[in-house]
Amino acid sequence: MACGAARDIEANGRRLRLHEWGGPGRLPALLIHSLAAHSHWWDWTAPLLAERFSVVALDLRGHGGSAWSEPPAYRAPDYAADIVAVLDALGWRSPLVIGHSLGGYVGAYLAARYPDRVGALVITDTMTQWSEDETAWALKQVERPGPEFANPSEAGARYRLSPPETKAPADWIRHLGEAAVVEHKPGVWHYAVDRRVFAQARPDAWPLLPGVVCPTLVVRGEGSRIMDRDAWLRVATTVQRGQFAEVKDAWHHLILDDPAAFCSIVTTWLQRVVPVTAAPGAAIQ
Repeated sequence: MACGAARDIEANGRRLRLHEWGGPGRLPALLIHSLAAHSHWWDWTAPLLAERFSVVALDLRGHGGSAWSEPPAYRAPDYAADIVAVLDALGWRSPLVIGHSLGGYVGAYLAARYPDRVGALVITDTMTQWSEDETAWALKQVERPGPEFANPSEAGARYRLSPPETKAPADWIRHLGEAAVVEHKPGVWHYAVDRRVFAQARPDAWPLLPGVVCPTLVVRGEGSRIMDRDAWLRVATTVQRGQFAEVKDAWHHLILDDPAAFCSIVTTWLQRVVPVTAAPGAAIQ
């Protein structure tokens, strides 16, 4: 594991936290985390991608080290507007965009609504639409007070993934929990997420997908229960230039289950659909 270099930037009128890997003059890749997560979820994937890419992982607004929104504005258009501003600040025109879970939905929205800003897209185990039960669960999270911890070590020890299936080592999960908290007041730590994000996060990807025109890889963990395989194949055929892949012996959190296999699938696909040999700066296409 290698944590990226952290820095804050002002973009779209708010402070946003980035983590960066890789040197300048390489192909750009932007990584988008899942709901109520943070950019450290990419700490095992990003160093592998950084062998070929200049990698940035973003904390979405209301998550991790990024500022919260007042009034709450946590829908895909809000996240996408932030990302466009981040790309402008980085001087990136149309990077490779990789999104996991909610991040995949945000990436699809970005590609459909700002097609000139996404050179290629990887949708990673993303639910295209929530059921009524899933929406009810999310609304309950807003009302439920978040847990408190005496220190980051306690947060790491108590951290659990949802859904729980993973083969990630225990120390990786502990790291995610420790990285997820901030000190609210002396001796009291809580998760660095605005719980109001749950109320506005519900995806509705199907209307967007036909408008995704860039090369798109749809990847799922072979054992994921988020959607069945046929639904994923439908996603890959609904976008205009889609392909489908699975990571063997992996589940929803495939970027933790097997980062090397995930990165191999992504880079092999990208070489095939977007033949590129160089890099400076700004565009995959």
